Amino acid sequence: MNSQTSKIKTPLKFNAQTLKGYFKKLLFLTLCFLSSLKINAQTKTNFDKNTWVFMVGVLEWADKNEFASFDKRGRVDAKILKFLQDSGIAADHIVYLKDKEATTSEVKKTFANFLKKAKKEDQLFFYYCGHGYHNDKGKVCFANYSGGDWTANEIVKAVDENFAGKTAFFTADCCNSGGLADEAQKYKTKNFVALNSVVPKDLSTGNWTFSNALLYGLQGKNFVDIDNSGNISLIELAQYIDQEMAIVEGQKAAYYVPQNLKNLVISSGLSKRKDKKIGEHIWVDYDGEDYLGFVTATDPAKGLNVRFYSYTNNEIEWVAAKRAKPFVCKSDFPIGATVRVYSTYDAKWMKARVFKKFSCLHYIRYEGYGSEWDEWVSPEKIKK
Repeated sequence: MNSQTSKIKTPLKFNAQTLKGYFKKLLFLTLCFLSSLKINAQTKTNFDKNTWVFMVGVLEWADKNEFASFDKRGRVDAKILKFLQDSGIAADHIVYLKDKEATTSEVKKTFANFLKKAKKEDQLFFYYCGHGYHNDKGKVCFANYSGGDWTANEIVKAVDENFAGKTAFFTADCCNSGGLADEAQKYKTKNFVALNSVVPKDLSTGNWTFSNALLYGLQGKNFVDIDNSGNISLIELAQYIDQEMAIVEGQKAAYYVPQNLKNLVISSGLSKRKDKKIGEHIWVDYDGEDYLGFVTATDPAKGLNVRFYSYTNNEIEWVAAKRAKPFVCKSDFPIGATVRVYSTYDAKWMKARVFKKFSCLHYIRYEGYGSEWDEWVSPEKIKK
C-alpha cells in the first residue's frame, strides 16, 4: 500500500441548526438499530442449549455406479447446521458427518457414543440427507459414503436404548425417508417425532425442497405460521412441509407427531403476516413461460417479493403483481373417480381408481391389483 499524505476535507464551523440536524439523524438511526435488535431477539426457537444435534449429510459416494452424486453448491444441510449453531447449542452437543467422513462404521460408532452423553431433560435433533433405499430384506436404509446398510429401524432403536432424553426429532431428506416415521410411531412411551420428505415406498426429489421447508420452520418464517398466531407449532411445520412437497415436487411427505406434541411451539415471537398474499404459491411469467414460486413479502411500489423454486431456492426477486397468477393444481379428480395413471414401474398408462386426495396428489389403486401397489401420484401422472 502506498504511503502518502492526504487532506481530509472537514467543515470548520457548525451552526446550531446544523448540529441539531446531525443529532436528530443520529438519534433516529440509533433507535432504528435498537428496534431491529429487539425484533430479531423476539423470535425464539425450541432447539436450545438442551438440544443434541446429530447430522449426516452425504452428497457423494465411494460407489459412484450405485449412487449418483449431488451438486454441493448451496447445500442446505450446512444452512440447517449453522442455524442450530447460532441458536446457542454448544459445540460438544453437535456432530456433523459430511460426505467422506460418513462411512457406515464411523456413523454407527459416533452415533452410539454421542447418544449416551445426554441427560433426561435433553432432546435430540437427527437429520440425514443423501440417498435412501430398500435393502434385500425390504428395510429402509440410508446410504453412507461407504459401508453396509444403516437402517431406519436401527437408528430409532439406538435412540430408544441409548438416549436419556424422552424427545427426539427424526428428520430426513431422501428416497424412502418415511421409514423413520414408521419406526418412530412404534415407541408409544417416547416423544418420538418424524418429519420426512416422502412416504416409505416412494422415491424423493433430488432438490432441497424438504430441507428448505424444514429450515424455514426452524428459522420462524411467518409464512409457515398457518394460523398467523405468531408461533409455529410442530403440527403446523409438519403440514407446511407436506404441502410444499405435494405442490412443488409432486410427492407425499411422511410425518409422525404424537398427539401430546402437536401444539409444541417450534418457533415463537414471529411477526404476523399483514398481507394474506404472503406464503401463497404463484406462477410468474418470464417471456411467456411460467415459473413457480411463493410470496415472501409485498410492497405497494415494488410489488411481490418472490422466492422461486429451484435446486436450492436461492433465487429471489421483486416482480410486478400483474406478472403473477395464482397456483392451481393441474388435475383434480373426486374420490371414487375412475382414471388413468402412468405407472413408472410398467412404463404405461393403466386404469385406476382414486381412493384419497391431498393437495394436488391423488392416492390410487390400480384395477386388478392389490393394495400393495397403491400409491400417491402427481398431477402429471393422472388423467381421465
